[in-house]
Amino acid sequence: MQVGVTAASRDSNGTDGESLDATPIACTEAVTFIDILEKEEWESFYSSFKTEQLVTLWILFVVTIAGNSIVLLSTWKRKQKSRMAFFVTQLAITERQAKILIVVAWGLSFLFSIPTLIIFGKRKLSNGEVQCWAAWPDDSYWIPYMTTVAFLVYFIPLIIISVIYFIVIRTIWTKSKAHAVIISNCADGKFCASYAHRGLISKAKIKAIKYSVVVIFAFVLCWSPYFLFDILDNFNILPDTKERFYAAVIIQNLPALNSAINPIIYCIFSESLCLAFRYSHLHPHSPPTLTFR
Repeated sequence: MQVGVTAASRDSNGTDGESLDATPIACTEAVTFIDILEKEEWESFYSSFKTEQLVTLWILFVVTIAGNSIVLLSTWKRKQKSRMAFFVTQLAITERQAKILIVVAWGLSFLFSIPTLIIFGKRKLSNGEVQCWAAWPDDSYWIPYMTTVAFLVYFIPLIIISVIYFIVIRTIWTKSKAHAVIISNCADGKFCASYAHRGLISKAKIKAIKYSVVVIFAFVLCWSPYFLFDILDNFNILPDTKERFYAAVIIQNLPALNSAINPIIYCIFSESLCLAFRYSHLHPHSPPTLTFR
């Protein structure tokens, strides 16, 4: 869920030439509102894009969608053949429980998106452009609103993600150690088989820990600048300059990278894809043979 930057309704000089449509609509993101500086008119940031820049943005968008689609397709084909699926099965979560958790997650997402339908509406600017703006009766509403959003969207999810991944790592670590103790008490004839099984658990455990750290770090890296900027802007700590305007537009789009980098994270932790990539560079005219271990 992406929320507009807090500067979106801090116009204290009035809204001459602009009309606000009271009909609420669903908006995926709110465009940042910039105070009109003295003797200087601000134009729409997006209308200032050149053709080459727009083409680049669309290419990045298509690559992001295609990358995430490839990740989902690859994950669906691999099913239970990867070590990542092995450590998930060690969490004692049934398929039915997993589906319930998915439904609950999506349900909460839609529930917390309902205020967007009420708060935001269409506003027509003096240049004829229609943008999505927050229709606050008073500018003071931004501080409690963005503080609440910061806790609901960033701080609380960060705590939940950290706790859940800590439980995941501890569960895998405990089960692998307990299994190793049981194997060590078996007959000598099963030593070779038990050694191989312990190696599989060890690799899955290490991979789970690394993957968890990367996921949490990516979440913090993508969302921290957004909410830190909003909090500082709420309390009027940041100066009203062009640099703040362009920085706001860039920082607003950083949370989307949290989903865009999923294909990159997946490819880094996928041994089969890494081997296929290396093989394609060493033997460009020979198709690689992938084996799932």
